[in-house]
Amino acid sequence: MKQFRIAIVGCGNISRMHFDAYLPHPERIQIVAACDTVPEHVQEARQKYGFAQGFSSLEEMIEGAEWEVAVVCTPTNVRKQVVDTLAAAGKHIFVEKPFADSYQGAQHMVDTCLQADVKLAVNQNFRYHYPFEMARQQVAQGRIGHVAAIVHQDLMFRQDAGWRILQQRHALAIMGIHWFDGFRWILGDEATSLTCTLNSSKAIQCTGETEASITVNFAQGTLVSYVESFSAPRGRTETIILGETGELVLNYKEMSLFDRDNRDTPREQWENPYRGANKPKASFTGLDQLLTAIERGGEPANSGRDNLKTVALLDGSYRSAETLQAVNFREGMPL
Repeated sequence: MKQFRIAIVGCGNISRMHFDAYLPHPERIQIVAACDTVPEHVQEARQKYGFAQGFSSLEEMIEGAEWEVAVVCTPTNVRKQVVDTLAAAGKHIFVEKPFADSYQGAQHMVDTCLQADVKLAVNQNFRYHYPFEMARQQVAQGRIGHVAAIVHQDLMFRQDAGWRILQQRHALAIMGIHWFDGFRWILGDEATSLTCTLNSSKAIQCTGETEASITVNFAQGTLVSYVESFSAPRGRTETIILGETGELVLNYKEMSLFDRDNRDTPREQWENPYRGANKPKASFTGLDQLLTAIERGGEPANSGRDNLKTVALLDGSYRSAETLQAVNFREGMPL
């Protein structure tokens, strides 16, 4: 097993999860440097996490440190420039999500990395932090038969601050990107159409939407109904996967299996090993998929090319809400 030298681009809040994810794995990962345009952020991160070199710009870090893979933790709206610079320098890239503000921006990044012959992967950590991977395995094994529908609610009271509240795309860009990817991951299938309605509650200070209602049709006949709220006083996150012979119920903590003979009490129940304080482990899993692809060739399961289809659902939701029309897809890509 090879040890990779990595550098962190951006030392804001989300970077802490990445530092916490990688430091317990020195056999696989050596964090050698980090950069941020705010010098105090770099200094605080160095004091806490102990990496060797800190820089105030990406260009300085490329010139001044030896490393192979970048973990990009910048705000979404500056990632195009960051990815362009990294790809030109021949660095492989693990980027936070959504990895672009739009489908066109995401396609640009994928094409740029392909032309530069560097690998691009996206930290879709909810495939593991939320029990989507557990559900995917049960569905693939036929434990609940063909999936007729998925009903998902993500209700919370969330007041963000800083750059996020100034973005035109808010609640879906923050949380919908997780759930859209999870639906795809569970089903191993791609969307054919969706409709979306958005609203913004005065209870939350932000420029973009706080509420969303989306319906997605998948190629193999599954209907997904998804509601997002950032203004709900009583939080609730639950996914119900309705199969022809059984039902899976997911939340952050666990997954339960019900069937016709076990309607009130689960036939089986599994704890989610990536829940709560174990969330950073999900980011390590994602980065390790990229590192394995670098070693062995091919694309990781969380590649930028795969994630285009998740960004297509996010981007399509905003287009549907704006035009008040359904948005259609072919093999997961927008028409």
